[in-house]
Amino acid sequence: MSRAIVLNVHIQAAPGKGPDLVKRFSALLEPSRNEPGCVSYLLHTDPQDQDKLMLYEAFKDQAALDKHLAEPHFLAFVKWRESQSPDPMAAAIVTRWEPES
Repeated sequence: MSRAIVLNVHIQAAPGKGPDLVKRFSALLEPSRNEPGCVSYLLHTDPQDQDKLMLYEAFKDQAALDKHLAEPHFLAFVKWRESQSPDPMAAAIVTRWEPES
């Protein structure tokens, strides 16, 4: 039985890097939402702190999440992040949620 997966990702950008991360994450929204297994893919920002972001991601099952992580648009984001020094993301906390039934 496949189970839906929800990820709540809280991101603390390096000082002053929030706007750049918003730009980069925004580029992921449309292609991620168009993936067959994507239920929801939303980016939120803290109106009082430009360096705090939150992604809410929902996928129909683990296979859909795995496919998302292998998509060219997501891999391009990973490659961009790896090319940055220092890392524009100071911290990220990923909380994974699954339905009880």
